[in-house]
Amino acid sequence: MNVKVYHNGDDVFIAWKPEGFIPNCRGFALMRRRNGIEETVSTWVGFEGQPHQEGERRASTNWPIQKYQWTDYMANPGDKVQYRVLPMVGPDKDNLHPDPATTGDWTEEITLSHEFDPNIEAYFNRGIVAAQWISRRLGITADDLKSKKLRTVIETPNDPFRRYLHGPLGSRLFEVLADAAKHKRHIYAALYELDDEQLEAALETLGQRAHVVLANGSVKKHGEDQNSEARARLRDTIDLHDRFISPGALGHNKFLVICDSRKKPRWVWTGSQNWTKTGLCTQANNSVLVDDADLAEEYRKQWDLLKEAGDETHEALKESNSAPRDPDIGNTPVRLWFTPTVGQVDMKDARQIIVDAKQAILFLMFNPGPKDTLLNTIIETARAVTAGTRLYIRGAVNQDPSTTSNPVELFDTHNSEKTDFDVVLPAAIDETTDWFRREMKQLPRTFAMVHSKVVLVDPFVAHPVLLTGSHNLGLKASTTNDENLLIIRDAPGLAAAYAANIMAIYNQYRWRFRRQVQPKNKRWKGLVDADTWQKGYLRPGSAALREIDFWVGA
Repeated sequence: MNVKVYHNGDDVFIAWKPEGFIPNCRGFALMRRRNGIEETVSTWVGFEGQPHQEGERRASTNWPIQKYQWTDYMANPGDKVQYRVLPMVGPDKDNLHPDPATTGDWTEEITLSHEFDPNIEAYFNRGIVAAQWISRRLGITADDLKSKKLRTVIETPNDPFRRYLHGPLGSRLFEVLADAAKHKRHIYAALYELDDEQLEAALETLGQRAHVVLANGSVKKHGEDQNSEARARLRDTIDLHDRFISPGALGHNKFLVICDSRKKPRWVWTGSQNWTKTGLCTQANNSVLVDDADLAEEYRKQWDLLKEAGDETHEALKESNSAPRDPDIGNTPVRLWFTPTVGQVDMKDARQIIVDAKQAILFLMFNPGPKDTLLNTIIETARAVTAGTRLYIRGAVNQDPSTTSNPVELFDTHNSEKTDFDVVLPAAIDETTDWFRREMKQLPRTFAMVHSKVVLVDPFVAHPVLLTGSHNLGLKASTTNDENLLIIRDAPGLAAAYAANIMAIYNQYRWRFRRQVQPKNKRWKGLVDADTWQKGYLRPGSAALREIDFWVGA
């Protein structure tokens, strides 16, 4: 049994491959050794027609896993974990036992840490992509008023459920701000949105050591301000500077520079997460924390330029943004772009990275726009792969960016002729089934489920490349908005962490999205009480088998 384990400091993604078809196998049990204690991983679904209680969980020795990958959400940051895969065989579902001939060994022990490469930490929230457990926890359905209960939760600092939703990302951000206040450090932030009691209180604690350029969000008329309440609260408390460039453009950055005791830039926090309760708790977001004075200095310089620009975006700012910054993090090559640029130089750089992919492209996107985007480049690359080679391409997009005049053709079958190409949109279970409650896809009056803007190229070869930041990966982000795009090369631990995060989100929506287009009589109803379920995965030459091979390194 070939087993590989990847983690993002919180969730663990396990993939495995047996030597071949296993007679009488009803699926796999997954064993976890956590901090030296052996446990059986539990699952949420059993065999078709099997009696059970709503929301019941059973050990995977009883309700086995009928696929070849699994995301373990039950591990916690700091845990030391190992895994073992047991094929469960028997004449029927009621008489299963592990098959000693094909049982895998324990994997090597890993520690769930957030420092994935020297001086680089990465953090992810939990959001509501795990929508089934939230429906059960709060009694939420897609159309009832109990969504008010979730709003109350995410608006309440230190609520335990809120802490779980914002996860390691929120916990680390609050920790960074508290540490800056404790040690009287100065911080410099450029923010698109600010709407969270706990974050606003943290800035108040810093007082005049908090230097913030605050945009006005996305508005329809000049003078409108989505951040008016936070601005009024903080105006006389912190060093606050306005940047009203919406409508027409977005001051879309969400970066933070933390200085050392000498007031010199030392750390950078950047990514997709807006400083709002929804950005923390209900959307899928990512952030990196980098300990590097040179990189921090580049972000601080940009903060100064934004402060000086006020409500304008002068040509001098665009010209400055059009030269790349290359402040490597130790031995890790880094390129940093700020926007708006002249001539889409940031996009040209990013497009070339995608075109040069040798193994895989994984991505999460909000809405890059209908044309001249990195999503378009990924689709074009999928079609242009030369004969005899294939790329593994998987991604989730918050919404289809197509317009009538510019269809993006996300689901065009031509994309998968030469590649293993699949993209999903957020989806929820829209009616109660034998195994699931109805789910809330998103909070009412909100539009973002997948808010990360990430492209990961060749995660498991010699030179992986990660693109992250606030950049929406499209034309407007390049030519009009304030953004930052951080390109990190040759950081294998970081690449594996983002691969685990992308797959957790992609797999969450994969079945739900496909279910929407299936006839009801074809929809999945439970585990199969036979060994035939393996055939679709292990068919020679199939995309399913190539996917298994990709994740186990074959």
